[in-house]
Amino acid sequence: MTRYLAGLIAATAALAGGVWLLLAPYGLDYPSGGTAVQVDMWTGAGVCVIALATIGVWARAWRGQLRADGLLPERPAEEPAAAAEAEQPPAPAPVAVPTTEDLHSLLKPLVAALAADQLERTGNRHNEEDW
Repeated sequence: MTRYLAGLIAATAALAGGVWLLLAPYGLDYPSGGTAVQVDMWTGAGVCVIALATIGVWARAWRGQLRADGLLPERPAEEPAAAAEAEQPPAPAPVAVPTTEDLHSLLKPLVAALAADQLERTGNRHNEEDW
C-alpha cells in the first residue's frame, strides 16, 4: 500500500511542478514574447499531462490491489446490450391491498396486549391523582 501512496504523492508533486511552470511566466513577470515564456509553458503542459496520466495509472493499480486483497468488492461483469435486452426480468406480481378486516385482525392482539400491560402497571387504579 505504501508504494501506491508514494507513487500518487510523487505524481501529485510532479503535477504541482507542472502547474508552477505554467504559472511562473505570469507570476514572475517574464518579458513578454520571450523564449523563456514558451519553454516554461510547453514544459509545464507536458509535465502536467504526464503527471495526470501517472496519477491515473497509480490509482488504478492501487484499486486493483485493494480488490485483490478483498478490501474492495469485485466489479460485476458487464453484459452485452443485446443480452441485457433479451433477459429482462419478469414483471413483479401485483401486490395485494390489505383490507380493513386484515388491519383489524392485525391490530386486535396488539391493542389487547397494550390494555393488559396498562392494567398491570396501574393496578386497576383509576384515580386521577396518579396520572
